[in-house]
Amino acid sequence: MSQKNFNALLEKTAIHAKMGSWEIDFEKNEIYWSKVTKLIHDVDENFQCNFENIWSFYKDPTSFKKIKESYKKAIQQDIEYDIKVKINTAKGRDIWVRAIGVPVFKNGKCISIYGLFQDIDKEERKQERLHRQLQITNDVLKNTSIGIAFLDKNGVIKNTNDGLCKIMGYSCDVMEETNFKEYIIQKNLERFLISFNKLKEGRINTYTTEKCLKHKNGNTLHIHLVLTVIRDLNGQILNFLAQIIDLSAQYESKQKLTSYLDITTDQNQRLINFAHIVSHNLKSHSGNLSMLLELMNSDYPELQENELMPLLEQSVDNLSETISHLNEVVAMQNVDKKNIENLNLLHYVEKTVENVSASIKSENAHLQIDVDEKLKVKAIPAYLESILLNLITNAIKYRNPEKELKIKIAAKKTANFIELEVIDNGLGMDLEKIGAKLFGMYKTFHNHKDSRGIGLFITKNQIEALGGSIEVESEINKGSNFKVYLKSGKEI
Repeated sequence: MSQKNFNALLEKTAIHAKMGSWEIDFEKNEIYWSKVTKLIHDVDENFQCNFENIWSFYKDPTSFKKIKESYKKAIQQDIEYDIKVKINTAKGRDIWVRAIGVPVFKNGKCISIYGLFQDIDKEERKQERLHRQLQITNDVLKNTSIGIAFLDKNGVIKNTNDGLCKIMGYSCDVMEETNFKEYIIQKNLERFLISFNKLKEGRINTYTTEKCLKHKNGNTLHIHLVLTVIRDLNGQILNFLAQIIDLSAQYESKQKLTSYLDITTDQNQRLINFAHIVSHNLKSHSGNLSMLLELMNSDYPELQENELMPLLEQSVDNLSETISHLNEVVAMQNVDKKNIENLNLLHYVEKTVENVSASIKSENAHLQIDVDEKLKVKAIPAYLESILLNLITNAIKYRNPEKELKIKIAAKKTANFIELEVIDNGLGMDLEKIGAKLFGMYKTFHNHKDSRGIGLFITKNQIEALGGSIEVESEINKGSNFKVYLKSGKEI
């Protein structure tokens, strides 16, 4: 390679690496900047750097002090430097550069100093953003009330936050370097180890469950555990992230509520049985009293002249009426129907669509409504709104990004029910694989940031509380059709 080509290659390499050279010759009293060094400082090729303007590019006080001290040590003590400083270019840009300086001494005196300038602004800005993000993440993890622990491949706790230590009753330094399985009660341990091994083997990526842990004071903690694998860029396991929510208070409340419900159910049953017995026995006795009065009036008409007889007859009639009312109460179903109304289905569909119109518009969704304005359903207003909202927002949420979103809402009368359909062309589901889990609590089947696994569970329970049912037809990448059957109301 010729010297000319070699020099051209060096220049291109320097430009690509954003690295320029410089030199200060104290014997000649000259300062040299290469072409790339001038580019970094945003000056033209004819710019002449001198001992007066060389420091004008360092307007950041910290960087100015750093470069001056490094330069002084170099020319006085023969110490090389390699530092990061911020400069303000001729165009007013604040950028980070790497400054390297190498002094040259002769007979104990510095005769020159040379080095490199490299534009590292892009990389440094990325590091700054990453540092800020890591700082925010660390602050959140450290201060959240949710327990956080990082486990190694053997389940040993390598790091934990104050939230977990507060839940468990231990200090962080005591918990770290102990095995997480030591805190799991015996009856839950085997299941945990099986799932932990599945995580290590890559058969699952996340393990979610409710477990019982041992508190420092010996009490049993009821917790919600989410265990996730953290991998490097090559897919190798780095560690495991354990997130723990203390459910002990909720569990105790649930136990108390269950106890109260058991007591209330037993008392209600006793009251119902008592009402049956009383109403049956009193009915027999009141019937006998009425019959005896009729016989007495027939056989002894003169008794009608006694002023007490009308009062006795009135008392017997009142008793019969009271017992009749008691029988009606006993015969009633326990379901409270006072909140169920005849609701216009189209009105509630249009109202719900209006409430989510912004989402429909933002997704450029094509919506078709085919609901007769005369159709009415028997429902609680809040329940019907919730059912429609969940089904329509699910259609929007789980859209297929490769297709134009199409949603159809249709309804028709079938026997004593109104069949409501919400049809979409979204991601769809593998119903053979999902099965009965579809309507379970905390069951999710798509990797959507907002998926929580509670909507369909609530929807199904609301529909069944209204005496209805729900079915679904779905295929992956073709869409879903949710069919809701609600009791038919009186038509307009």
